[in-house]
Amino acid sequence: MVTTSTGEAQGAGGEAAYPLRRTPTQDRASRQVERILDAACAEVVERGYDAASTSSIAKRAEIAVGSVYRYFPDKRTLVQAIERRNQRRYTETVRERLAVVEDWRQAVDVTLDTFREMHRTDPGFHAVVLSGLGDPELEATPGEFDDQHAGEFAELLSLRFGARDSREFRMTVTLTIAMGEALAHLADRLPAEDAEYVLSRGRPTLHRLLEPHLP
Repeated sequence: MVTTSTGEAQGAGGEAAYPLRRTPTQDRASRQVERILDAACAEVVERGYDAASTSSIAKRAEIAVGSVYRYFPDKRTLVQAIERRNQRRYTETVRERLAVVEDWRQAVDVTLDTFREMHRTDPGFHAVVLSGLGDPELEATPGEFDDQHAGEFAELLSLRFGARDSREFRMTVTLTIAMGEALAHLADRLPAEDAEYVLSRGRPTLHRLLEPHLP
């Protein structure tokens, strides 16, 4: 991980990952930031957002509480950083999995399945849900995360699968992303049999939205 002078941690691609109060200038400091985020995830998942504190997070990370405040002014900012790290991990995982996909419908399904998988298995995603803040409260601008997903997926459909790019197409992709997330959240709170039912009905609906824009 590299950083900029503006205090935003960055990934290898150079895009901002999450804001920090102070920029880590060495690899060791960057690793400490990641350790703080890992500890915050574990603390929120195990104890809940309200019970978690910066002091308990520091203890779990085996650092002084002042080291937490060096980078994050409060617990809410920590969760914002976790959400942005989640975004990066999700984007990278989807990009890797879609590299071998040859059908656009399969690309839709892989994107949806990855979203569900990471919300079930990655402590960071679980921690954000348990925080009770909700994604809109964590975004720097409204729709920040959905818009990024939609832009990347629209480019994939255009470059790989011949989608006809247009404003209407971009809006349709944004709608598909939003509906896919809602479908995933619904499936994840239902018993397995009911979840399979809504997914079997929901996936074709997402496909039909995009069909007019693809050859």
